[in-house]
Amino acid sequence: MDKLRCVIVEDEIPAAEELNYIISKYEDLCVEGIAYDGKSGLDLIKNKKPNAVFLDINMPLKNGIELAKVIKKFDKSIDIIFVTAYEQYAVQAFEIYALDYVLKPFDEKRIAVTIRRLISKWREKSSENEKIPDILNEIVSKIDKESNLVKRIPCERQGKIILVNVKDIYYCYIEDDKTYVKTKSDRYLVGTTLYQIEEKTNFFRCHRSYLVNMDNIKELYSWFNGTYKLVMDDEEKSEIPISRSKVKKLRELLKI
Repeated sequence: MDKLRCVIVEDEIPAAEELNYIISKYEDLCVEGIAYDGKSGLDLIKNKKPNAVFLDINMPLKNGIELAKVIKKFDKSIDIIFVTAYEQYAVQAFEIYALDYVLKPFDEKRIAVTIRRLISKWREKSSENEKIPDILNEIVSKIDKESNLVKRIPCERQGKIILVNVKDIYYCYIEDDKTYVKTKSDRYLVGTTLYQIEEKTNFFRCHRSYLVNMDNIKELYSWFNGTYKLVMDDEEKSEIPISRSKVKKLRELLKI
């Protein structure tokens, strides 16, 4: 495995230097750069395109939570590790799909847990998991089948109504209070809610903001705090979270 490329965005210089020193002890990781505010941090990330970002939350020019949202829009594959002195942002961090949430002052043993998690995830990404197709087939076979299913969903794009085949949809999601469907390489705005789409398809409601077409999933992997993520087989290899409320059902389906 090539070295995991990281950047640090931290407005406190001593904290940034300490974190850089800790990370430098791991031969599998390298720090590509350090930024001391949100704006320069975004520029650094766009320039370096790292695998992971160690990100403070309370910073000048751009809050770490807002910066994380921008990062995920820029590249969903970049892992976010929040490093902060405040516990109250943990829920928001989860919603942004952060890999980890580390509290200051830094503890090297706690950082080691984060780095092991990061390395493990990237090693899993680089190897094929032969059991995934069987697991997904089992999930699909146990999803309740709805009656009166539709074959196409009307969508809007550039002022035109386009009928998209259900089988070509990878997932549906909510963004800025609007509902979209995602195909292999495009996305379309729809005038219905996720609930209405769920009622007329076999899609699995894995999260309050996501429906997934189980036929178009590439793999499944364990995330943090006992949750999981689905990786879709679209061009972006989109990662879809499974919310805590669905984890029990997932465990029952997979007998884990």
